[in-house]
Amino acid sequence: MKSFRQYLAESQKVYSFKVKVAGDLPGKFQEGLKNRLDRCKVLTLEKITTTPIQKLPLDFPGMENKEVHVFEVICEYPITSPEIIQDIKGMGLDEACFRVRGSSEPSEEEQVIATSETKSEALLSETDLDKNTGKIKHKDYFGDDFNKSFLKDLEKSSKARKKDQGQTEYKLPKAKIDKAGTKSPMGS
Repeated sequence: MKSFRQYLAESQKVYSFKVKVAGDLPGKFQEGLKNRLDRCKVLTLEKITTTPIQKLPLDFPGMENKEVHVFEVICEYPITSPEIIQDIKGMGLDEACFRVRGSSEPSEEEQVIATSETKSEALLSETDLDKNTGKIKHKDYFGDDFNKSFLKDLEKSSKARKKDQGQTEYKLPKAKIDKAGTKSPMGS
């Protein structure tokens, strides 16, 4: 049978958050945040990842062409997202530049699932690129035949769209060909 201390140690709850900062980090951001959160007995405060520069970062729709730094904060004592937001504001960061989310929030869980499903290895990391070259038929993507079939597909989709919208297509009458003067006087 377990002792009371063992049950107490097993039931120890931790409070985890993700702090996302868009753009450049202020000097010593990580150390400053850890000092401000010491009252909550920070177990870990580490930088998980930095996303590449994106046109519109996921959590920052108002910002363009920024990278996002993601930190994971785990505290032993209870703390809430608004308290962490106030601490970061106190460090001089604008509220539009950062987001604080609990690790158990639905939007954060969806992002974790989405990133794990879409992770794939880049082709540039493969050492043997010759194995992919045999699979591609260049005539399916390039050249005159591809261009002709592409234009035919565009014409078909245009006709289908006009038909769906109830528009009638105007066709030019066939031109009469003047056959006078087309034969050689030498007689052929």
